[in-house]
Amino acid sequence: MTRRIGHALRRAARLGAMGAILLLAAGSAWADGRGSSPVLRLDGIGPLRLGMSRAEAVATGWLSAPGPGCELGGPPLPVVYKLKGPKAPAGIVGTAQFDRGTLRVFAFSAGVRTTFGVAIPGGTVGDLLKRARAAGLSATSVYDETFAGRFVTVNRGGKQVLGAFATQSAIATLAVPYVPVCE
Repeated sequence: MTRRIGHALRRAARLGAMGAILLLAAGSAWADGRGSSPVLRLDGIGPLRLGMSRAEAVATGWLSAPGPGCELGGPPLPVVYKLKGPKAPAGIVGTAQFDRGTLRVFAFSAGVRTTFGVAIPGGTVGDLLKRARAAGLSATSVYDETFAGRFVTVNRGGKQVLGAFATQSAIATLAVPYVPVCE
């Protein structure tokens, strides 16, 4: 009888340790923002891709609440949608901007992570620079006095593919291919 109890206790201890390891791994994935956040690719997110027509993008069910974009550039004004459509993943806070009917820019303030693991919220300028470079991309960071923050530019083959903005070290906006501004 004691042999069975000892075996059962050892087995429970092993399973408990494995369960604890799995919980720890899952917890760290959530803690660093890479848990179940949708992946922001350099060409889009989910079914949305840069260069899509407005009709194609709306048909994905990821977009809602269209409105006018920055008016300072003059007509034709861009059209900006929120990524809050019925098929969009919960937790995403972002926009998709169309210029002349074509999807040109994505900008996010929460709920996504890059293909190389930088998440928003939680990512820092230093982390983005380090991880983008490790992924074979060139990345630079420049402070801009007008916006009182740091713009990060990530390039592939001399072309900008990702941008970010931060007022401190934490990234406030993560965008493909650049951070849209209205000045």
